[in-house]
Amino acid sequence: MKVFFALVRKQLGETKWPLIVLAASLFAMSWMTVFVTCRMERRFKKETDVTAAMRNRAFLRGMGGGSMDYSSGAIELAFWNHPFLIIAIAIWPIGRASAAIAGEIERGSIDLVLSRPISRTSYFGSQIAVMFIGLLILAFALVAGNLAGTIYNPVEKPPGALQMLDPLINLIALCLSCYGFTVLISAIDIVRWRANLFGAFVTLASYVMHVVANIPSLDNVKFLDHYSIFKAYDPVAAFVEGGSKLAFNIEVLLAIAAIGIAASFVAFWHRDVPSNS
Repeated sequence: MKVFFALVRKQLGETKWPLIVLAASLFAMSWMTVFVTCRMERRFKKETDVTAAMRNRAFLRGMGGGSMDYSSGAIELAFWNHPFLIIAIAIWPIGRASAAIAGEIERGSIDLVLSRPISRTSYFGSQIAVMFIGLLILAFALVAGNLAGTIYNPVEKPPGALQMLDPLINLIALCLSCYGFTVLISAIDIVRWRANLFGAFVTLASYVMHVVANIPSLDNVKFLDHYSIFKAYDPVAAFVEGGSKLAFNIEVLLAIAAIGIAASFVAFWHRDVPSNS
């Protein structure tokens, strides 16, 4: 276990600055969602134009989905579907996945690490642990930004930290699925950029398919949503409804993550990498 924790400390030390920058960015974005919600609620109260009010509500329903109830928390969490926030948090699992094996092979450090009395299981497990620790830090940054924003930008019914737990779990499960299919490419390749490209392409394509499939005028392409991981990501529904639908979505995303991680471990175990294991 000492070796495992030493590897975790080493990798956290190497990635601390990217993690700090991402955490600060997500903190600021989360604060921004509270600021925007505060402004929108004030506008709703002053709005006298029925057409404009309907337009605003249609925009929120488009962002938040069918579970949108126009509460403060639902409006804030609707912006968790924004591509800027998705990209910001997806950078971490995709980046850690591509660095896990292919990145270490590319820079030649894996030969040195595995030439020591370190098993491949400990090495691979430490990579997963660092990725998960980083996700928890980023999730904390999102909640902290929301709570800080509520202090300076009061909304009608600010969600508490516990109320945000279900959407956070849904978001973490989404990131784990991104890690799963990216680390598989990392485990079979020798350069990091291809794993990065694959992970980014699949995530972006999946997001685009989900958006296109949910455009009301494009009924003929709704089948695309069945091939998108974002079909199982709905932070507003997780906040408003929770329940069995959230549990099913999390199970789907975690299944994708588990299959990808298991397959990548098998590939890593059998590939020709200098090791004492």
